Amino acid sequence: MNTTPRTHRRAALALLAALTLVIGGCGSDDSGQDTGDHPLDAGGPTTSLPAPSTPDLPQAFAGVDQTDPEQVMLAAATTLFSYTPADEPNQLAAAKRAQPLFDERYYADNAASFIALAPITGNQWQDWAQAGARVIAVAAIGGDDHPADQSGRVSRVVTVTQTATTPDGKTLGTNTFAAYFTATKLGVWRVNAVAVR
Repeated sequence: MNTTPRTHRRAALALLAALTLVIGGCGSDDSGQDTGDHPLDAGGPTTSLPAPSTPDLPQAFAGVDQTDPEQVMLAAATTLFSYTPADEPNQLAAAKRAQPLFDERYYADNAASFIALAPITGNQWQDWAQAGARVIAVAAIGGDDHPADQSGRVSRVVTVTQTATTPDGKTLGTNTFAAYFTATKLGVWRVNAVAVR
């Protein structure tokens, strides 16, 4: 087949015409109004949509304001570090109770490591279990420095004090440590990092 500059020019013009038609079709809608010059899509709903509802939490977290990252972190810390050793084989049961306050992906990736998160030995757990003790954690936001808050990410140092008491009210001991929490905003706040040092 013999190609000439004239044939190339005709092919280029045909291609240009086809592209013009395709691009021109992208800038208008069926109403005949040209929407190609609008910086935002002129389509979509004509009324505002309601904000998504806040997800329900288990009754244990009924008082937690999910729009407050510190409340979410404190509730997670209190739950994560409170135990009933006589009824629970290890700390993973507490982590499971705290799960609704965690980012799902973070929890799934780290759930198994929660068994070693708090500074508790196996012997200490066994002593508590044999005494029928309950371990109640009290959490408070510490005054330590933390990274600057961002619109979708907040970090805090949380001071946790665990108190182990027997069924008759005798205190077996206390344990205080710092836990480093980070929460991200996923519509509502969820914990997505915890470390104890």
